[in-house]
Amino acid sequence: MPLEIDLDVPTRHLLRADDGTALARLRLHDDDGERVAAEVSPLPGVDVGTVAAQARRDLAGARLETPHDELAHALVAGGLTLRRAATDMRHDLAVVPEPVALPTGWSLAPAGWDDDLAEGLPAAYGPTHPDGPWQPDDTAQIQAMFDRGDPVPPLLAASARVVGPDGRSAGHVLCAGPVPWTEDTCAWILNLAVAPAAQGRGLGRALLGHALRGSRAAGLPRLGLSVGCGNPARRMYDDAGFRPVSRVLTVPLPPAGHADEVTRSPVD
Repeated sequence: MPLEIDLDVPTRHLLRADDGTALARLRLHDDDGERVAAEVSPLPGVDVGTVAAQARRDLAGARLETPHDELAHALVAGGLTLRRAATDMRHDLAVVPEPVALPTGWSLAPAGWDDDLAEGLPAAYGPTHPDGPWQPDDTAQIQAMFDRGDPVPPLLAASARVVGPDGRSAGHVLCAGPVPWTEDTCAWILNLAVAPAAQGRGLGRALLGHALRGSRAAGLPRLGLSVGCGNPARRMYDDAGFRPVSRVLTVPLPPAGHADEVTRSPVD
Protein backbone atom coordinates (compact mmCIF):
# COMPACT_ATOMS: atom_id res chain seq x y z
CA MET A 1 0.00 0.00 0.00
CA PRO A 2 1.19 3.60 -0.47
CA LEU A 3 3.73 5.04 1.92
CA GLU A 4 2.34 7.57 4.37
CA ILE A 5 3.82 10.54 6.19
CA ASP A 6 4.47 9.60 9.81
CA LEU A 7 2.32 12.04 11.81
CA ASP A 8 4.53 11.50 14.86
CA VAL A 9 7.73 12.25 12.89
CA PRO A 10 6.74 14.40 9.88
CA THR A 11 10.20 14.08 8.27
CA ARG A 12 9.68 10.30 7.99
CA HIS A 13 7.36 7.97 6.10
CA LEU A 14 5.75 4.78 7.32
CA LEU A 15 5.91 1.52 5.39
CA ARG A 16 2.66 -0.33 6.01
CA ALA A 17 1.48 -3.88 5.37
CA ASP A 18 -1.43 -4.47 3.03
CA ASP A 19 -3.76 -4.58 6.05
CA GLY A 20 -2.53 -1.17 7.22
CA THR A 21 -0.19 -2.38 9.98
CA ALA A 22 2.80 -0.05 10.38
CA LEU A 23 5.99 -2.00 9.67
CA ALA A 24 8.90 0.43 9.42
CA ARG A 25 9.90 4.07 9.51
CA LEU A 26 12.08 5.56 6.77
CA ARG A 27 13.19 8.80 5.14
CA LEU A 28 12.66 9.29 1.41
CA HIS A 29 14.84 11.51 -0.75
CA ASP A 30 16.38 11.66 -4.23
CA ASP A 31 20.09 11.32 -4.94
CA ASP A 32 20.95 12.55 -8.41
CA GLY A 33 17.66 11.20 -9.74
CA GLU A 34 17.79 7.94 -7.79
CA ARG A 35 15.04 7.31 -5.25
CA VAL A 36 16.53 6.55 -1.84
CA ALA A 37 14.73 4.93 1.09
CA ALA A 38 17.12 5.89 3.89
CA GLU A 39 17.29 4.91 7.55
CA VAL A 40 14.77 2.10 7.07
CA SER A 41 14.07 0.93 10.61
CA PRO A 42 11.60 -1.85 11.46
CA LEU A 43 9.23 -0.85 14.24
CA PRO A 44 9.53 -2.73 17.56
CA GLY A 45 8.15 -6.24 17.45
CA VAL A 46 7.78 -6.34 13.65
CA ASP A 47 9.23 -9.33 11.80
CA VAL A 48 12.09 -8.18 9.55
CA GLY A 49 11.13 -10.72 6.89
CA THR A 50 7.75 -9.04 6.60
CA VAL A 51 9.43 -5.64 6.30
CA ALA A 52 11.78 -6.96 3.60
CA ALA A 53 8.94 -8.40 1.54
CA GLN A 54 6.82 -5.24 1.78
CA ALA A 55 9.80 -3.02 0.97
CA ARG A 56 10.49 -4.98 -2.18
CA ARG A 57 6.92 -4.30 -3.31
CA ASP A 58 6.36 -0.71 -2.18
CA LEU A 59 9.91 0.58 -2.65
CA ALA A 60 10.71 -1.28 -5.88
CA GLY A 61 13.53 0.38 -7.79
CA ALA A 62 14.76 2.40 -4.81
CA ARG A 63 18.12 2.25 -3.08
CA LEU A 64 17.36 0.96 0.40
CA GLU A 65 19.67 2.04 3.23
CA THR A 66 19.28 0.61 6.71
CA PRO A 67 21.26 0.51 9.96
CA HIS A 68 19.73 -2.86 10.81
CA ASP A 69 21.80 -5.95 10.09
CA GLU A 70 18.75 -8.21 10.35
CA LEU A 71 16.85 -6.37 7.64
CA ALA A 72 19.85 -6.38 5.31
CA HIS A 73 20.34 -10.11 6.00
CA ALA A 74 16.69 -10.76 5.11
CA LEU A 75 17.01 -8.91 1.80
CA VAL A 76 20.27 -10.68 0.92
CA ALA A 77 18.77 -14.04 1.88
CA GLY A 78 15.98 -13.26 -0.58
CA GLY A 79 18.47 -13.02 -3.43
CA LEU A 80 19.42 -9.34 -3.43
CA THR A 81 22.91 -7.86 -3.29
CA LEU A 82 24.50 -5.89 -0.52
CA ARG A 83 26.09 -3.01 -2.42
CA ARG A 84 27.89 -1.37 0.48
CA ALA A 85 28.41 -1.58 4.22
CA ALA A 86 29.60 1.70 5.69
CA THR A 87 29.70 3.89 8.77
CA ASP A 88 28.45 7.47 8.79
CA MET A 89 30.68 9.69 10.91
CA ARG A 90 30.63 13.30 12.13
CA HIS A 91 33.16 15.82 13.44
CA ASP A 92 31.73 18.69 15.51
CA LEU A 93 34.54 21.07 14.43
CA ALA A 94 35.03 22.38 17.98
CA VAL A 95 38.75 21.61 17.67
CA VAL A 96 40.37 21.31 14.26
CA PRO A 97 44.01 20.53 13.47
CA GLU A 98 46.55 23.17 12.54
CA PRO A 99 47.99 22.92 9.03
CA VAL A 100 50.85 20.45 8.78
CA ALA A 101 53.99 20.93 6.77
CA LEU A 102 53.84 19.05 3.49
CA PRO A 103 56.89 17.28 2.04
CA THR A 104 59.28 19.48 0.11
CA GLY A 105 57.83 20.46 -3.23
CA TRP A 106 54.24 19.50 -2.33
CA SER A 107 51.42 22.03 -1.84
CA LEU A 108 47.66 22.40 -1.60
CA ALA A 109 45.97 24.09 -4.54
CA PRO A 110 42.42 25.32 -5.20
CA ALA A 111 39.84 22.64 -5.84
CA GLY A 112 39.13 21.56 -9.38
CA TRP A 113 39.12 18.58 -11.70
CA ASP A 114 41.81 17.82 -14.24
CA ASP A 115 43.29 15.00 -16.29
CA ASP A 116 45.75 14.08 -13.53
CA LEU A 117 42.94 13.42 -11.04
CA ALA A 118 40.93 11.62 -13.71
CA GLU A 119 43.89 9.24 -14.05
CA GLY A 120 45.06 8.97 -10.43
CA LEU A 121 41.76 8.50 -8.59
CA PRO A 122 40.62 5.43 -10.55
CA ALA A 123 44.00 3.89 -9.67
CA ALA A 124 43.37 4.67 -5.99
CA TYR A 125 39.97 2.95 -6.13
CA GLY A 126 41.06 -0.43 -7.44
CA PRO A 127 38.88 -3.52 -7.84
CA THR A 128 39.40 -4.59 -4.21
CA HIS A 129 38.62 -1.21 -2.64
CA PRO A 130 35.95 -1.45 0.11
CA ASP A 131 33.84 1.14 -1.70
CA GLY A 132 34.22 -0.63 -5.02
CA PRO A 133 36.20 0.35 -8.11
CA TRP A 134 36.06 3.81 -9.61
CA GLN A 135 33.39 4.09 -12.29
CA PRO A 136 33.16 6.45 -15.29
CA ASP A 137 30.01 7.85 -13.69
CA ASP A 138 32.08 8.93 -10.67
CA THR A 139 34.16 11.16 -12.92
CA ALA A 140 31.04 12.49 -14.65
CA GLN A 141 29.42 13.37 -11.32
CA ILE A 142 32.45 15.31 -10.10
CA GLN A 143 32.70 17.19 -13.38
CA ALA A 144 29.00 18.07 -13.13
CA MET A 145 29.54 19.50 -9.66
CA PHE A 146 32.25 21.84 -10.89
CA ASP A 147 30.63 22.65 -14.24
CA ARG A 148 26.98 23.06 -13.21
CA GLY A 149 26.74 22.72 -9.43
CA ASP A 150 24.76 19.53 -10.05
CA PRO A 151 23.46 17.98 -7.83
CA VAL A 152 25.29 20.23 -5.35
CA PRO A 153 28.16 22.68 -5.85
CA PRO A 154 31.53 22.04 -4.22
CA LEU A 155 32.22 23.71 -0.88
CA LEU A 156 35.34 25.42 -2.18
CA ALA A 157 36.58 26.55 1.23
CA ALA A 158 36.85 22.92 2.33
CA SER A 159 37.99 21.36 -0.96
CA ALA A 160 41.50 21.27 -2.42
CA ARG A 161 43.93 19.45 -4.67
CA VAL A 162 47.36 18.30 -3.56
CA VAL A 163 50.04 19.07 -6.15
CA GLY A 164 53.47 17.48 -6.44
CA PRO A 165 56.88 18.92 -7.35
CA ASP A 166 56.08 18.27 -11.01
CA GLY A 167 53.05 20.57 -10.80
CA ARG A 168 50.60 17.73 -11.34
CA SER A 169 47.57 16.93 -9.17
CA ALA A 170 48.09 13.78 -7.10
CA GLY A 171 44.90 13.75 -5.03
CA HIS A 172 42.08 15.86 -3.69
CA VAL A 173 39.42 16.33 -1.07
CA LEU A 174 35.99 17.29 -2.39
CA CYS A 175 33.39 18.64 0.03
CA ALA A 176 29.87 20.02 -0.29
CA GLY A 177 27.66 21.66 2.24
CA PRO A 178 25.19 22.01 3.62
CA VAL A 179 23.97 18.83 1.94
CA PRO A 180 20.34 17.76 1.35
CA TRP A 181 20.76 14.07 2.17
CA THR A 182 21.18 14.55 5.92
CA GLU A 183 18.76 16.11 8.36
CA ASP A 184 21.52 17.74 10.40
CA THR A 185 23.22 20.82 9.00
CA CYS A 186 26.73 19.82 7.99
CA ALA A 187 29.39 19.83 5.36
CA TRP A 188 30.17 16.48 3.75
CA ILE A 189 33.30 14.85 2.37
CA LEU A 190 32.24 13.37 -0.95
CA ASN A 191 35.68 12.11 -1.89
CA LEU A 192 39.16 12.10 -0.39
CA ALA A 193 41.81 10.20 -2.31
CA VAL A 194 45.50 10.23 -3.15
CA ALA A 195 46.94 8.50 -6.23
CA PRO A 196 48.90 5.34 -5.33
CA ALA A 197 52.25 6.77 -6.46
CA ALA A 198 51.88 9.68 -3.98
CA GLN A 199 50.66 7.72 -0.96
CA GLY A 200 52.69 7.33 2.23
CA ARG A 201 53.61 11.03 2.51
CA GLY A 202 50.85 12.20 4.87
CA LEU A 203 48.96 13.89 2.04
CA GLY A 204 45.62 12.34 2.98
CA ARG A 205 45.86 13.73 6.52
CA ALA A 206 46.77 17.16 5.13
CA LEU A 207 43.72 17.10 2.86
CA LEU A 208 41.50 15.98 5.73
CA GLY A 209 42.77 18.78 7.94
CA HIS A 210 42.05 21.28 5.17
CA ALA A 211 38.48 19.97 4.90
CA LEU A 212 37.96 20.35 8.66
CA ARG A 213 39.32 23.90 8.79
CA GLY A 214 37.48 24.95 5.63
CA SER A 215 34.15 23.58 6.84
CA ARG A 216 34.43 25.54 10.07
CA ALA A 217 35.51 28.67 8.20
CA ALA A 218 32.40 28.30 6.01
CA GLY A 219 30.26 28.52 9.15
CA LEU A 220 29.05 24.93 9.18
CA PRO A 221 28.76 23.23 12.58
CA ARG A 222 29.80 19.71 11.57
CA LEU A 223 31.64 17.76 8.89
CA GLY A 224 30.31 14.36 7.90
CA LEU A 225 31.46 11.45 5.80
CA SER A 226 30.68 7.84 5.02
CA VAL A 227 33.49 5.29 5.14
CA GLY A 228 33.17 1.75 3.83
CA CYS A 229 33.68 -1.09 6.29
CA GLY A 230 37.23 -2.38 5.89
CA ASN A 231 38.55 0.89 4.48
CA PRO A 232 41.95 1.58 6.11
CA ALA A 233 41.14 5.31 6.00
CA ARG A 234 38.78 4.71 8.95
CA ARG A 235 41.77 4.90 11.31
CA MET A 236 42.68 8.33 9.96
CA TYR A 237 39.14 9.58 10.58
CA ASP A 238 39.11 8.15 14.11
CA ASP A 239 42.46 9.81 14.87
CA ALA A 240 41.14 13.15 13.54
CA GLY A 241 38.22 13.11 15.99
CA PHE A 242 35.34 11.85 13.85
CA ARG A 243 32.75 9.85 15.77
CA PRO A 244 30.56 7.07 14.40
CA VAL A 245 26.89 8.01 14.07
CA SER A 246 25.31 5.02 12.39
CA ARG A 247 26.01 1.99 10.26
CA VAL A 248 24.56 2.08 6.77
CA LEU A 249 23.88 -1.09 4.78
CA THR A 250 22.85 -0.43 1.19
CA VAL A 251 20.73 -2.85 -0.84
CA PRO A 252 19.34 -1.83 -4.26
CA LEU A 253 15.77 -3.04 -4.71
CA PRO A 254 14.89 -4.33 -8.18
CA PRO A 255 12.28 -2.38 -10.15
CA ALA A 256 8.77 -3.80 -10.25
CA GLY A 257 8.44 -6.54 -12.82
CA HIS A 258 12.18 -7.15 -13.15
CA ALA A 259 13.83 -10.47 -12.40
CA ASP A 260 15.43 -10.49 -8.95
CA GLU A 261 19.18 -10.39 -8.61
CA VAL A 262 20.70 -13.70 -7.60
CA THR A 263 24.21 -12.64 -6.62
CA ARG A 264 24.54 -12.48 -2.84
CA SER A 265 27.05 -10.67 -0.68
CA PRO A 266 27.56 -11.32 3.02
CA VAL A 267 26.61 -8.65 5.55
CA ASP A 268 29.83 -8.25 7.51
